[in-house]
Amino acid sequence: MKFSALAVTMICCFLLNGCASPLRIATGDQSDADIATTGNTLNIQYLGVGGHRLQVGEEVILTAPSFTNPNFLLTGPFMPLRSDHQRIDELMPESSSAQMLLVGHAHYDHLLDVPHVLLKHAPEAHLYGSQTTINTVSAVIPADRMTALDTSMGTREQPGQWHYSRSGRSRIMGLKSSHAPHFMGIKLMQGRYDEPQKKLPWHSFGWKEGQTLAYLIDFLDDQQQPIYRVFYQDSASAEIDGVVPDLADGKDIDVAIICPASFAQVEQYPESIVRNTQARHFILGHWEDFFGNDPRGKQKFVRATDQEAFLERLTAALPASSHWTLPQLFDTYHFPQQEP
Repeated sequence: MKFSALAVTMICCFLLNGCASPLRIATGDQSDADIATTGNTLNIQYLGVGGHRLQVGEEVILTAPSFTNPNFLLTGPFMPLRSDHQRIDELMPESSSAQMLLVGHAHYDHLLDVPHVLLKHAPEAHLYGSQTTINTVSAVIPADRMTALDTSMGTREQPGQWHYSRSGRSRIMGLKSSHAPHFMGIKLMQGRYDEPQKKLPWHSFGWKEGQTLAYLIDFLDDQQQPIYRVFYQDSASAEIDGVVPDLADGKDIDVAIICPASFAQVEQYPESIVRNTQARHFILGHWEDFFGNDPRGKQKFVRATDQEAFLERLTAALPASSHWTLPQLFDTYHFPQQEP
């Protein structure tokens, strides 16, 4: 990065510090999301940032937990950064039976805490992500516990490859997506790693984005037919990216997890994802200002993002029968199986 570009980036970082928006709680119509049921109910617990814990029966899937959450001014170039293992141990819910852990992109706020989670809290889970994600953590995660999806991901025109859990009760498909600029058209921490790294990055800009992915997550019955389908993405995407191709299997999307952060930096978000997925319920992930926050305390809406504008556009685009939820940290939402 040239000096002038670095200077602009640092100035913008300082200007943004302290600019989080006070949160006006608006959790939407939770009609079918707040009723605890038994049996094969889909349960989704929000862990903060891009982290979610999904469970149907005994089958558990995680999306990149992130708890370290350093102060904004400690995330600039060449500021030392390391995962806070004690904080992870305090906040991570029991997930020893988790089958898969999905990472959408390799920025520090999605990948920094994943190695400790995999090694201590989800020892049976297999990591899926981009080749950059795999190469970034290859120094600490065994190769046989990781799969890169760059060559098997789906696109808007073509389905990708399904990857099944060891139990056979769930499967995932990576989808080609993209990451919105952070502010003023500037996207930070770009780049990729083409080779396995010998050690973890020591500052935030070492956690390079790589190929950004969205995911389809299916929970399966005894005949390996999908009983729940979840769409997940951890960053707002360009209009042509992150969309689900025609799978021609007749299964609708039950829940779509979308991302308000930086939505105004791209065109037609969230409208493009809402139109494409037609999910019966939308969950807003990565919505809170996580810089130096206390996940157990009161949250503010993510900085430099207009909450009211996002919700206005989301509600205007929703299908008539769909609902949305802004989840509170560590709350679990329950989605009963839709009647045929």
